[in-house]
Amino acid sequence: MKHKPAHLIEYTAVVTLGGLIRILPLRAALGLGWIAAAASHFIGRVHVERTHQRIREVLGENTPNKEVRRIAWIAWRNLIFNAIEGFRFTKLTPDAVRKQPMARLEQDLKRICDECENGFILATPHMGNWEIAAVAGDLLGLPLFSIVRKQRNPLINDYINKMRQAFNLELIFKETKMWHGVVKRIQEGKIMAVLPDINNRRGITVDYLNGKATIAPGAAYFAQMANCPIYPVVVRRIGWTQHHATLLQPIYPDPEADRTEDQQRIMQQLMGALSEEILKTPEQYFWHNKRWVLA
Repeated sequence: MKHKPAHLIEYTAVVTLGGLIRILPLRAALGLGWIAAAASHFIGRVHVERTHQRIREVLGENTPNKEVRRIAWIAWRNLIFNAIEGFRFTKLTPDAVRKQPMARLEQDLKRICDECENGFILATPHMGNWEIAAVAGDLLGLPLFSIVRKQRNPLINDYINKMRQAFNLELIFKETKMWHGVVKRIQEGKIMAVLPDINNRRGITVDYLNGKATIAPGAAYFAQMANCPIYPVVVRRIGWTQHHATLLQPIYPDPEADRTEDQQRIMQQLMGALSEEILKTPEQYFWHNKRWVLA
């Protein structure tokens, strides 16, 4: 198969960068990431004005300029740190994960697995390093799976999939015929990890981050179909290398309610709980998302 020159260049750059990041000690790799983040943020001004606008949209026009700049910078730095940690996921071990603050949820999640008649859904926003939570859960033996999109660059797609093969985390590519398989997996006792805070113009509208967001009701739909709870969870970065996770109260579908109305209720309750947590530490949120949820 012949690949586009742009795809080849992108693939070569990613593989080279990934190899360097995996060779370096973690803090050294993050140090390079900090330099790249600072250069692109303060000199290149990548998405800075748009991000400032989004933060003010949520926190209010009276938010001090210094606070807006702080939130935008830390959020951008964390995004670069997330990418660096992503290249290094294959170096993670169960022992390393158990040294993280987020490992305190291990017993709670395993207890929920034992108590649930079916599996359940973990819903986390784009906050902290949301991807490390899934990898950590997999390394701790949780039966996780998630729905992912294929990358536009087939070389990058194959590269990412090769790294993913180091884990038992099951990935389902988003396609029309996948829905029954998702429900079946939950009913078999597996845990579905989902990111609900993505704009979807054909979705439902909820109150979120002091505004209105139109999102896909997928989490509510699967909870109804599998008759399982949704557990909201938020991840926060502590310093450079530590990660903390907070498990919130579960949200249950109501089999007696109108299906459409109950989806609205479930998604509003979910996004309301996540919004409250995000506003506690807004610098942890992914304000740079291309599919901005309040667009």
